[in-house]
Amino acid sequence: MNFLSETCGGVENLGFSGQDVWNVIRDIRRRVFDSGDAECGLGLLRDLQKQSDGNFFYRVDVDEENRVRGLVWVDPRSVNAYKNFGDVVTFKSTYHTNRYDMPFIPITGVNHHFQNILFGFALVRDEKESSYIWVLKNRLEAVANKPPTTIINDQDITLSNAIVEVMPTTNLTYCTWHISSKFPEKLSSLYSQYSEFKAEFNACIYKSLSPTEFEGRWGDLKEKYDLENHTWLNDMCVIRRQWIFAYTK
Repeated sequence: MNFLSETCGGVENLGFSGQDVWNVIRDIRRRVFDSGDAECGLGLLRDLQKQSDGNFFYRVDVDEENRVRGLVWVDPRSVNAYKNFGDVVTFKSTYHTNRYDMPFIPITGVNHHFQNILFGFALVRDEKESSYIWVLKNRLEAVANKPPTTIINDQDITLSNAIVEVMPTTNLTYCTWHISSKFPEKLSSLYSQYSEFKAEFNACIYKSLSPTEFEGRWGDLKEKYDLENHTWLNDMCVIRRQWIFAYTK
C-alpha cells in the first residue's frame, strides 16, 4: 500500500483500501484450503495415528466455515523425548515460511548431548492469545498434562500471557541471545561514547553469579554512565528475572 500510494501520488488515488488487500489475501487462503490441502494433511495425520495404535496425537480446530484454524500434532517419539528432557522447552512461532502464511510453531528442547530435539508442532491461523492458549492446552494433553519447568520465548507478550494462564507453575524466561542481539542498536551511543562501557556491561550481564552481584554491578553502571533515563535498559532491567543469568541459572 505504501509503495503504490507513492507511485500514484497518494493513497486517495489508489481506488482501493488496505482492507480490500486483506480481503484478497483472505480469499486466496480460502481457495488454497478449499483445494483439498487441509483434508489431505488431516488424512495423513489420521493414518499416522492408526499406524501407531492411537499413540500419535493430533488435534484440529476449525472455524464456522469448517476451515482449519489450528492444528497440533505430537508423535510418540516426541512424547518419549519430552518425558526425558522436557524440563526446559522453547516455544517460538515462525511466520511467512509456508505457502499459507500461517504461523508454524516447532516446540523444541535439548537432550543430554546438547542436541536439538522435537517435542511437537503446531500450525495456527494467527498469533492471538486465544490461539496460543488452544495450542498450549492441547499440547499439554499430549504429554499427560505435565507442564515443563521452564519455557523460553523471545519476549512475545501475547504468548507469555497465554503461558501464564495455561501453565501458571512454569517459569517463563526470555531468550538471552534474542535480547543481546539488540545491544549494538540500542546501546550504540554508549559504545561509541565510552570505550570501557561494553566490557563492564557484558561483565554485569554475563558474569554476575548471583542476584546480589548483579544488582551491585547494575547500580554502579547506572551511576557511572547516568543510565537513569535510558528507557530500553530500564525496561530490560524490569524483566531481569526472565533473562539475566544470575536469576535464570
